[in-house]
Formats: sequence, structure tokens, C-alpha cells
Amino acid sequence: MTPASHGSVLLLTLLCILHVGSACAQSRQTDVMVTIANNKVVALPAAGSVVEESLGVNETIVTTAARGPAGFAQTSSRLLGFSTSLRRWTEVRLDVGESVERHRVLPRALVVQTNRRVYGFQESRGHWFNDALGPNETVKQLSGRGHVIVVITSEQALAFSAFTGGFFAVRWSPNEQVQSIDQKNDVTVVRTTGRQLVFRSQTAVWTELR
Repeated sequence: MTPASHGSVLLLTLLCILHVGSACAQSRQTDVMVTIANNKVVALPAAGSVVEESLGVNETIVTTAARGPAGFAQTSSRLLGFSTSLRRWTEVRLDVGESVERHRVLPRALVVQTNRRVYGFQESRGHWFNDALGPNETVKQLSGRGHVIVVITSEQALAFSAFTGGFFAVRWSPNEQVQSIDQKNDVTVVRTTGRQLVFRSQTAVWTELR
């Protein structure tokens, strides 16, 4: 190997190391941690300043969670979603008598189910959506992976995507029962006793496989 070739190899190796290091650093910057300090909910991104949300009088923390760039906190009176992309907390107030029953947090989206509604938070927009449950409607399952979270109820399936706004519903026919849910990062397939339903993260509609 000539001195020139040897120098080229060393330069290429150095560039690869710098590229990998930069990619890793960017990956780390997407993570956030949520903690409580001095009567505040605190988001701790991998870089930059912390972002605080003060608690109100007599307001208490019920639970917190974080995954990737999305953060979540449930208090005695509201839901808080944190967007690392926008570096802000966004709230939604709970009604009197409304209680949280379950939640699911993904890196780019989260869904919270109460006894009255389902709420969805998109990390990229820092925005909450919600859809009311029917008076006799019960939630049976909350399943999520990648960029899609699906809520299975006694009356319908509700899909929430990290990319498209709002909840998208497909209603069950009489006596239709869910048999299985298969999920990849961007595609969800719900198999029932009568059909196969597909929801993709970049679309705003359920489709049926025939």
C-alpha cells in the first residue's frame, strides 16, 4: 500500500467513526426522562434545558412514563403530554368523575383511556385528540407498536397514528368477535370472526382484505 493509499484509508476510517458518533449522538438526543421535583413535572431531554410544568393547588401526580421522545404524566385532574420535538408540555383536563383506566406510551404517540373517552397525543405535533365512548361501550384491549395504537372496544376498533390526526374507527357487525391483532411498526391487522381489517400509519382509514 502506498503512503497516499494508506492516508486515504485512515481518512475514510476517521470519517466513518465521526459519522457513527454523530448518528449515535442524534439518537440519544431524542430520548426524554420524566420526573417530579419541587411540585413540578419535569421533562429531561438528552440535550438542552429542562422543561417544567407546575402542579396546581392540591394537584397530585398519579403516574409518569416516557419512551423515546414522548413523555406522559397523569395527575389528579389532567393529562400531560411532552413533545421533545417541540420542547413543551401540553395538557388536557379531565372532567369531574372521569377516571383513567389504562394508557400506552410509544416513542411518537400515546393513548390514554378513561371511563368516558380515549385520548391520543402526537409527539411531533404536541397535540391531544379525543373521542368519546358510548354510554354502554367498554374497552377490551389497548394494543400498540411502532407508530400505531389500536383501542378495541365492545362496539368498534379505534386506530390512532403518530402521523395522521385523530382516531379512526371501524364498527363491528352483529356478533363479530376479535380473534387476533398483529402489529408491525406501521401496519396493524385485526382478524375477526368475519374479516381481516388493516390500518396503516400513513393513512386515515381502515381497509378490509378480501
